[in-house]
Amino acid sequence: MSKNRSVPMSGKTSEAVSEPAEGPLRAWVRFWFAPADPIGLHAVRVLAGLLFIGWLLPFAGHVEAFFGLQGWFDTQAYVDAGRLPEGPPQPINWSILYLAGSNPAFLNLLYWVSILILALFTLGVCTRITAVLTWVIVVSFTANPVTLYDADTLLVILAFYLMIGYVFLGQWEAWLPPWARILGPSDTWLFRRPSYGEERTGSVAANLALRLLQVHFGIVMVASGLHKLQFGEWWSGAAFWYPLHPPLTTTFEQARQTTSNPTAYLVILSLGAYATLAWQIAFPFFAWRPRWRWLLIGGAVVGWLGLAFMYQLPLFGPAIFVCSLSYLTTPEWERLRDLLARVPGLGRLRPRAAAAQNPAPKSSIGREESSFVAARQR
Repeated sequence: MSKNRSVPMSGKTSEAVSEPAEGPLRAWVRFWFAPADPIGLHAVRVLAGLLFIGWLLPFAGHVEAFFGLQGWFDTQAYVDAGRLPEGPPQPINWSILYLAGSNPAFLNLLYWVSILILALFTLGVCTRITAVLTWVIVVSFTANPVTLYDADTLLVILAFYLMIGYVFLGQWEAWLPPWARILGPSDTWLFRRPSYGEERTGSVAANLALRLLQVHFGIVMVASGLHKLQFGEWWSGAAFWYPLHPPLTTTFEQARQTTSNPTAYLVILSLGAYATLAWQIAFPFFAWRPRWRWLLIGGAVVGWLGLAFMYQLPLFGPAIFVCSLSYLTTPEWERLRDLLARVPGLGRLRPRAAAAQNPAPKSSIGREESSFVAARQR
């Protein structure tokens, strides 16, 4: 894949500029390799970066206990986990944290440097470098079974495909000195406002990275839905009863509160369970269709709330939400950007009027004044 393969794009552009698809082969090639405006990749980067920071920052103050080789999961535990018949519960072969050994000062230094790198990546600083380091950081901090979390896999997926996108994103800008070109493109959505009518560049890497993320996440959703069908409580519609009424904490009085109208209560729980199964199993059929965005985003928001309040998983829902937003097209991101630009403090996201473009006067007096000024200039 060439780093410099790009196509100029101007004005309000669609997701890619290419010839109309003629048959399944050309549609397949266009799906993966059509140049696309990187605004979607930048937006997912910002949201994923905030998610990475929100995931890692709460461990501050307990870094040695959670991640140190003398902590809860010490060196002997790693050795024993590697000898399990089915292997360790998650990949533990490598981690940059192993470099610290039993030195808590060095371990804390690695932790805070990692937070700094995640912040730089979120802001779009030196993305070609920080994208790779972000993936290394996410994999390294998930290599500890003590912090094993259901959302960890989605974090690794996000970091991996963002790394692919930013390693190959954009042209090697000619105005940069050779030593600075390796740092990545300077157009990173947060640091630069686009101009109306300016020529923009489509990127094959931006499209390919998002497509890979979309397909992978779609497979995860379908596999999750099919996996639920192996359990009888999902077939019966009673799956949500158990997280709402944990056996070890639910009292007899709490259980009796649901008996006032048990039929309606169980019907609501069943509808919620079947809707979850339908949303996950049918995910590929509506995720790429703009007319079904309400179902895609609405389902992700409802899942976020359900995972947070019923299952006490505050990170899993945001990870699903960010992955779902990767399906938005360039025009949808541009409309969202224009809406955000109306929020006080976010006006810098509003596109600037290009210097070469002068708004036409609205009246005859204005046209006469413009003609007079032009004549004086000549």
